[in-house]
Amino acid sequence: MITVQYRDSETEEILDRRYEEETPNIGQRVRIGFEEHQVLFRWRTVPTCCIVYVRRTMAESRSSQQTAA
Repeated sequence: MITVQYRDSETEEILDRRYEEETPNIGQRVRIGFEEHQVLFRWRTVPTCCIVYVRRTMAESRSSQQTAA
C-alpha cells in the first residue's frame, strides 16, 4: 500500500489522502468524493508516498457550469 495525496493542479489544494494498491497512472480517472478527476502529474516523494495532481474531468466541469448559469 502507498499513501497517495491528491491535489488540485491549479490551486495545489489537498483534495484527498488515502491508501492505494499502486500509484495512479497519468491520464487515469479517479473518483474523489462525488467528482471524477483525471491524473495529470504524479510526484513520488519517497517509496511509500506519492503526490498526484489532478483536474476535474470535462463532463464534471460542464455540469457545474450549466448549474451555475
